Amino acid sequence: MSGRGVESVPVLIAGGSLVGLSTSVFLGRLGIEHMLVERHAETSTHPRGRGNNVRTMEIFRTAGLEQSVREAAMALAGNDGVLQVDTLVGNRRRWIVQDIAAGMDISRISSSNWCLCSQNDLEPVLLDRARQGGDIRFGTELLSFTQDAEGVLAQVMHRDTGETRTVKADFLVAADGPRSPVRKRLGIGQSGPGALFHNVSVTFRSKALKDYVGPKRFIVCYTTDPQGEGALLPVDNEEQWVIHIPWSFDRGETLEDFGDERCAAHIRAAVGVPDIDVEITGKAPWHASKRVADSYGQGRVFLAGDAAHEMPPNGAFGSNTGIQDAHNLAWKLAAVLRGWAGLPLLDTYERERRPVAVTTSTRASRQAADEQHPAFGPAARRNNDAADLMTVALCYRYASDAVVGASPERQVVPETFLIDGEPGSRAPHMWVRRAGARISTLDLYERSFVVLAGAEGQRWRRAAQQAGESLGVPVEVYLVGDGPDHDLVPEPDADWAALHGTADDGAVLVRPDGFVAWRAPTHLPSAGRVLTDVLQTVLCRG
Repeated sequence: MSGRGVESVPVLIAGGSLVGLSTSVFLGRLGIEHMLVERHAETSTHPRGRGNNVRTMEIFRTAGLEQSVREAAMALAGNDGVLQVDTLVGNRRRWIVQDIAAGMDISRISSSNWCLCSQNDLEPVLLDRARQGGDIRFGTELLSFTQDAEGVLAQVMHRDTGETRTVKADFLVAADGPRSPVRKRLGIGQSGPGALFHNVSVTFRSKALKDYVGPKRFIVCYTTDPQGEGALLPVDNEEQWVIHIPWSFDRGETLEDFGDERCAAHIRAAVGVPDIDVEITGKAPWHASKRVADSYGQGRVFLAGDAAHEMPPNGAFGSNTGIQDAHNLAWKLAAVLRGWAGLPLLDTYERERRPVAVTTSTRASRQAADEQHPAFGPAARRNNDAADLMTVALCYRYASDAVVGASPERQVVPETFLIDGEPGSRAPHMWVRRAGARISTLDLYERSFVVLAGAEGQRWRRAAQQAGESLGVPVEVYLVGDGPDHDLVPEPDADWAALHGTADDGAVLVRPDGFVAWRAPTHLPSAGRVLTDVLQTVLCRG
């Protein structure tokens, strides 16, 4: 930091919710100094944004957070499925989704599994870790900023004292929500139909409700009785609950119209028990929308999370897409700041993440229609994306200058579940033993580029060393096999080359974010020169 009232930092993050905190965690893991400012004094107290998909949990695992997240989520560890009923005690019920994993053996395709952890429980975990690697300032608001070719000059204010300070940063990441002041200041528009439906989220306490829920613990239960239509969610499976009640916002209904008596009567109608105990503890309005920013940034300022895209909560895609934005952007910022990469690498952030948001928001809208989410009318059933939830979560693909060999014509999300090591896709998971410890290959990808190779591994090891030294970029090499020169021993009957779409004398180059940057189908002459050229291309140093 520098004096004279101006503080200097490589990266300034505006917004301290899930995406901003995740950005801080990822930058901290990469050793990048940064400051985060959040206008609120503390993390969220409302239980929302609870679904963390498999890809997000893989990222948290690599960042050393998975166990802490699961401990924070213990109350909901046994919940699964999406249920629809007329009332909880009624006769009409069907499982819209009975098994989020869709019957898959997740351990064969991932090192992690999905996790139900409400935002109010997850944010403190992220905040604790973020403080270990960054300058985190809650109760501090970004007032304004300007930028030039050299960096960003921002004004921030401590909301309690009114003290204003100037922060000079190389880059600004705006994770400041759907109404993003930063996006508006940049004049970046949004595309999409906009608002889809409106709900009021009501938290309440009921000791008797668990008796009517029964032994099958759902993630969400949609109640369709006209007097009690809503989406019921457990908070602790004991006495704390949430219900989303349809809100006629477009017809002038206000939050004040949702008095405690009205909300309690609505809950009792949803349960189907007129005298069940209900104590209203909080209310929060929310608007489900489908919008994607026309650009993910301008100059040295980048948008992430809800500032870049909005989508319905169904399928739990919103926060997951935002956290994965942060993961994509963090390693690129680190690469540029450390001199590994050219500035154009940052242009690939939008080229990779915006198509994912467009496709995912369409899938989330379809999921809302399929689930008949309260206040979401039949007219919204206009999407025909056939990909399932796990396919959207794990199989999205990138085509940009940061990938060599990806076809720009291919679908962002394939029609069916497919993980095959193709350039631009998330690298396949494989259980291996490293120095006797069982790990996933996904655990290797965070702080450097990684080359996986097999029978011809020593040639690839020399090639990677040559490329890394030539460019000043760290490249780790792991030889897969059971010989004395191999680093990773696969489990019986596992074929790493087939899994990654190459031959045993080929190789795969994986980016720090765990996506395949390039693969060699077989041994190549002059492998060191080829790998050097590939890295130079991927890092936009042309």
